[in-house]
Amino acid sequence: MKILIALLIPFFILLSSCRVERDESLSILTYNLYLMFDDVEGGDEYHPFTKSGGYTKEDYHRRIERYRDFFLSDEGSADIYVLCEVESEKVLKDLISGKMCKKGYKYYGILDDTGPISVGFISRIPIENVLIHSNDGPRPILELRFFFRGNEVRLFAIHAKSRLDGGDVERWSTFEHLSHLMMRSHPSLVIAAGDFNEDPRYGESFSDVTAALSSPLHVTGDPALLESDVFYAAILDPAFSSLETYYYDDLWYAYDHILLGKAAFDALSLEHSYTAVVYPPGAVDEAFRPLRYDVETGEGYSDHLAVKTVLRYY
Repeated sequence: MKILIALLIPFFILLSSCRVERDESLSILTYNLYLMFDDVEGGDEYHPFTKSGGYTKEDYHRRIERYRDFFLSDEGSADIYVLCEVESEKVLKDLISGKMCKKGYKYYGILDDTGPISVGFISRIPIENVLIHSNDGPRPILELRFFFRGNEVRLFAIHAKSRLDGGDVERWSTFEHLSHLMMRSHPSLVIAAGDFNEDPRYGESFSDVTAALSSPLHVTGDPALLESDVFYAAILDPAFSSLETYYYDDLWYAYDHILLGKAAFDALSLEHSYTAVVYPPGAVDEAFRPLRYDVETGEGYSDHLAVKTVLRYY
């Protein structure tokens, strides 16, 4: 856990000459990059993403360049990126090298104790503090604390346990922990972003508050129903449709989210403007279903789509 801070501090200093661009809005994008292994074999890689599996240094750098181009595009641009399924610090360094550094992206970090696939962040906003909340659970939660035009923001980054191998108990524990952390952070602007691997419209451990389920993490699409323990999920808001991000077994699911606390709707500072699904060219098929990266062909991006939220001053 202490390694994360040690990695961050020298990097802040090395890139202190990069100019930071700021405006009147705060934008956050979360994206599961799909098994984003680097080009150094450490023994924990999944077989297709090894030299013997056909994954080369050139393949890796082409993936980096594609994601970097997306992050620098109008649709993909954001102040902060929450990225899931990132293998290493090297991936983040390579993403922000060159053009992204010139745009002011000089802060980054990664959970270092979740195995070969982790959660990381990239930011062009100065991060005041980085915390890891483990709670002895299966998936630690990364917290970023920073100030935006004088307003304290607490951003929690998660990647909940996959549904492909069950994981119900693990997701319940993660969401219970996340809900506690977000409630404790009130009245700051509280945000949670990442791959939740559960759709609140059908979930049991992450659910719509109006469904009156006994889940540990309650959300709503109606800002009037927000409480210190009820958070906003755009997928439940009729004003924002088509926010599904994952397609499996002929069905669409909303697994990737950016949740917001009450402060995003109090008409006092930063206010929620919009949430949308975004993706790079070549990331979807003709039916707009995500095309995951194929080691054999080198085509595709991820089995998830990205979600972007913008908050503005009004």
